[in-house]
Amino acid sequence: MLTLSEDSKTLEAFLSPPVPIYMQFWLFNVTNPDAIRYHGAKPVLREVGPYTYEEKRLKYDLEWDDAEGTVTYLQNKSFIFIPEMSPGLSLEDEITTINAIMVSLASKIEAESPVLHALVELAFLRFKESLFITRSVRELLFDGYEEPLLAELVKYAGDPTDSRGKFGFFYPRNNTNDGTFKVKTGALGMDDYQSIVEWKGQTELDYWHGDPYCNMINGTDGSQYPPAVARDTVLRLYTSELCRSLYLTYERDRDHFGIHVYRFIPPRDMLEDPLVNHDNLCYCSPDQNHCLGAGMMNMAPCAMGAPIVMSTPHFYQGDEVELAKLVGLDPRKEDHETFLDVEPRTGVTMKAAKKIQINIPLKPYGQFPSFKNVPEVIFPVLWVNESAAVDEATAQEVRKGVTLPFVVVDAVCGTLIAVGALLILVGAFKLHRFKLLHKQTKTSASSASHVLKVIRQAAVQEQPAGGPLARLLNPPEVKRAEKSESRSGAVRSPGSVTLIPRAAAAE
Repeated sequence: MLTLSEDSKTLEAFLSPPVPIYMQFWLFNVTNPDAIRYHGAKPVLREVGPYTYEEKRLKYDLEWDDAEGTVTYLQNKSFIFIPEMSPGLSLEDEITTINAIMVSLASKIEAESPVLHALVELAFLRFKESLFITRSVRELLFDGYEEPLLAELVKYAGDPTDSRGKFGFFYPRNNTNDGTFKVKTGALGMDDYQSIVEWKGQTELDYWHGDPYCNMINGTDGSQYPPAVARDTVLRLYTSELCRSLYLTYERDRDHFGIHVYRFIPPRDMLEDPLVNHDNLCYCSPDQNHCLGAGMMNMAPCAMGAPIVMSTPHFYQGDEVELAKLVGLDPRKEDHETFLDVEPRTGVTMKAAKKIQINIPLKPYGQFPSFKNVPEVIFPVLWVNESAAVDEATAQEVRKGVTLPFVVVDAVCGTLIAVGALLILVGAFKLHRFKLLHKQTKTSASSASHVLKVIRQAAVQEQPAGGPLARLLNPPEVKRAEKSESRSGAVRSPGSVTLIPRAAAAE
């Protein structure tokens, strides 16, 4: 029933998830911008949020390939702000944060001549750029804000992101897709069900120095896995936002509205310091001499060179050195850990939360006066929780359709096994009792036969034919002997041919 096809029952849920998906944003408001800019002070941050959006997904332009057992599609994503899930907050709230455009430009030309640095510094002054800016949440997220310096730059460098002189951390991603996906439908087997075969027409990425491990496109999108998930299964997923594949391992059993699920989380090794886990060395950029610490990843290779660092929220399980450079962060497992709760029989994700933090590396770039006194720190901008959970009503339907039949079958099988075991015990008891009685009867019969034999022998050897023992043992023969005696005055002893005179018998 899980197999995808043009007329399958699961197609509708595949095209548009029946469970609402939410994007929650927490932004870091900088409370001491001048102290950071002029005196190199430790950044003091105040987390504000969550600003909650509902994420709508719709797959379209489907192309089926029965020979390969695949389907290719585009997926549109749109985001709608939900005020009732953002209590006490408004998109007009103003946040002070780092100027991403200014840092990006300084980073790109850091290795260039001091003369170019001076010219760019003049551009900063002309367009009144400041290292820290204050903008509304609406502008910082999806709507963007007018950025005159960026508008000037696109005249000469082009506009690959179609920003039209505006900037926002998620602008202009609303109501767009992130490229074509080709996934397995299960028509040729369920072992790789919904696994991603290609993204944007490629079977592997080309961001990470040609390394096959870092460039692999592996797993599903995280919403569905092949059936029969076990505790030792490694769940793999590809996320285009991180430009890499991730993997999760079993942590513990959980209950989701009466449905038994397995919780999977990213293991520490996955985002471990590359100098500790050498599998991560290929993520170092531009080379292995520029590796970031645990829990962080330089996204410049897949962000057109922009200095963006992705990490776990609040640097959870991350680099303790970077965490110590900031005030206002408090990493906690329950709030900042990514997880998937998967129903093991079907491989369906019942609850999920993917949590990522966006950071911008701040340091004294080149000879720029604007960056002369700043501290060197991975500067947090915001973090997002993309989550979904099957509600109680839907969970009950899933339980009736998937879990309950297995429970009924298990109960019936268990009952039959119990009845069978009881019958075997009763049969074994009766057999044992029968053997015991048979043995006792056989023993009694043998003893009686032996006694009878002894008595008969004694009667033959020592008693007259008409004596008490003879009468007891062979009354008919005794009678015949008496009759013969009356006629001839003698008796034939049983088993003997000797006639005994009456006088001798009397003795």
